[in-house]
Amino acid sequence: MTHPTLGLPPEDVTAGLPDAAARLRASKKRIAQIALQRVVGNEDGFTDRYDEDALRLFLRDYDRHIEQLAKSMETGNDSYLVNYGEWLVPVYRRRGVPSHDLIVMLGALKRAASTVLSPDEQKSSELYLHNAMMRVKHHQRLAGDHKGNSVIRFFWKGAGVGDDKWI
Repeated sequence: MTHPTLGLPPEDVTAGLPDAAARLRASKKRIAQIALQRVVGNEDGFTDRYDEDALRLFLRDYDRHIEQLAKSMETGNDSYLVNYGEWLVPVYRRRGVPSHDLIVMLGALKRAASTVLSPDEQKSSELYLHNAMMRVKHHQRLAGDHKGNSVIRFFWKGAGVGDDKWI
């Protein structure tokens, strides 16, 4: 992705699949609804973890997910979606959403986007989304995104780390 203040030309919006991007943008709301329904229906406990307000936020967020996918599709450059996925991790973590749920939501977008894309265009969109999901998956290793190892937590707690009596 080029930066406009560096004097580099902007991305060519006809280099990729501009017709596919236009179809994605035209049916953005329907794709978002299909993707969220797929996540809620297929992921066990998703509605238990998130209330109705959070589900509305996820539906609203799909609008931006689809826009970034459309930008990647029309330019043929996956950096729009990959960098967006990198940016989403701290935002979703602040909301209390683990990276696994974000990966599941992006995976549902793969299937929902296929309703308006041809098979060749679908392969491109799956590649872009896969790259973004791998970037998000990298952040699953960070502390705070998973419960961690219970044995290690037990030893740290039992060793008296932070207690003055062991010093």
